[in-house]
Amino acid sequence: MKKVLQLVFGDVRNVVSVGLALACAFVGERWIPGFAGWILVVVILAAGLWQVI
Repeated sequence: MKKVLQLVFGDVRNVVSVGLALACAFVGERWIPGFAGWILVVVILAAGLWQVI
C-alpha cells in the first residue's frame, strides 16, 4: 500500500498535508464563509514548509 501511495501521491506526508488543508478550509468555511480560500492558501503554505523541514 505504501508503494501505491508513493506512486500516486508522492508520500504519506503529502496526502496528510492535502487532507488537513482541505479539512481546515472546510471548517473555516463553516465559521467564516468568505475566508475559506485564504485559509486553504495559508494551510497549503504551512504544509509546504512542513515538507521542507
